[in-house]
Parts: sequence; C-alpha cells; structure tokens
Amino acid sequence: MKKTLRFLFVPAVALIVTMAACTKDGIVATVAEAIDQALYSVQKRGGVGKYGCYELVFPVTVQLPDSTTATVNSYEELKQVLGQYFTSNGTGGPATGGNHPGGHGHHGGGNHNSPGFFGDPGQPGHPFHVRFVFPISVLNQDGEIVTVENEQQLYELREACAGTFGNHGPTGHGDHGLSCFRIVFPITVAFPDSTTAQATDQQNLRQLVREWRQNNPGVHARPEIVFPITVTMTTDSTQVILNSREELRALKESCE
Repeated sequence: MKKTLRFLFVPAVALIVTMAACTKDGIVATVAEAIDQALYSVQKRGGVGKYGCYELVFPVTVQLPDSTTATVNSYEELKQVLGQYFTSNGTGGPATGGNHPGGHGHHGGGNHNSPGFFGDPGQPGHPFHVRFVFPISVLNQDGEIVTVENEQQLYELREACAGTFGNHGPTGHGDHGLSCFRIVFPITVAFPDSTTAQATDQQNLRQLVREWRQNNPGVHARPEIVFPITVTMTTDSTQVILNSREELRALKESCE
C-alpha cells in the first residue's frame, strides 16, 4: 500500500508543478492575447493596417475598455498602452496557457470571422474592446487622405474594401499583422484647390489636413500625397520608391 501511494505521489507532485508553471505562463500569455485581440479587432473594424486597404495617419486617440483614452504616435506606442492597461486591469478572460479552443495562428485553421475564444472584442463592454476616438485620418490605396468622422464612416470604409482579415486570426497580430510599411517623411500633399504643402511627419500631415478641412467646409474632394514617395518595409527595413498610386495599390495588395 505504501509503495502504491509513493508511486502516485511522484506524478501528483509533477502535475502540481506543471499546473503552477502553466498558470504562471498563462497570465503572461493572456495579456499578450488580449493585446493581439484588441489590435486585431480595432484594425479589422475599419480595414486598416497590414491586412486592410488603409493605413492610419498617426497620432490617433483610442478609447480603452474602461472608457479612458490615450493618444499614441505609432502602433508600438499603442501596444505599450494596451500592455500597461491589461497588466493593471486584468484581461477579463481565463488565464490559460497553450492552445485555446477556437484559437487561431497566423494562417491557422478555423473560422477567422468567428468571435473566437474570448467572444467578439468589437462589441462595447467586451474586456478587450478598444475604439478610435474620431475624427481619424487614413491613407487609402490611391494615395488619398480620408478623414473619418464616426463609426458609420469607418464601417463604410471597410465595406468598400475589407482586406484579407478573413484569412488571418488574432494570435500574434501585434507582432506580424500591424503594418506593411511606413512612409518616409517629408512628403508633399496636394489639396483639392491645387495648393500644396510639405508634411514633415505624420503628426504634421494630420495637422495640415485638419486645418485645410476646417478652412474649406463642404469640400468633399480629398487631399492626396504627391508621388514619388519612399516607404520603409516593416519586415526588413528596406526602402522602396513608389512612383504612382498604381504602385502604392500594388504594394498594399501584396501585403501578407
């Protein structure tokens, strides 16, 4: 009898240690998953980023799940803000390590359009729900700078070009799914009244567009970037010169 108890005791101890290790790792993994889910959801709702048709013009302000807001100048800053938020406030999901039912890899199986393991982060009240504070500006595939005033306009953008989010899941999105390239500044912006201005960085670009729109209410034509432009690829930091909107469109469509 003692021999049997001793035999059962060893695997039991090993099981407890394993469970403790999984829980410890799971807490870290859950924060990482929350960041991935939040980023994936907020980009998918507007079709922006690497798998969408549009690129965000930073800075942008986002509303976090507790309704507080933060202004960020890049996706890296957004990741940091989300990491701090979920670490301080919890994720609202189970702390589990390893694979989750319904979880997805980069190109893994399963239905990527389904809500996923933690439900749909696109719904208000969800613990991972992050939304843009409007207005925001995005660059479309034709080089036009589009000002988005509300959720309905963001929805219409996605309906016009949803991108390839249906082929990708949220897991690891913060590492490989945020953006395909970064524009190298300065660039020249042409406005609908034929005037031009030089933007020294993304913040200056957004400011120029905002000021022009404020001074030209009711004009629906969009400002656009003047080609050629240079972009830096996020995968290997190589620089590519784009000579036309056709080349910009081809680059966006090749982002996978």
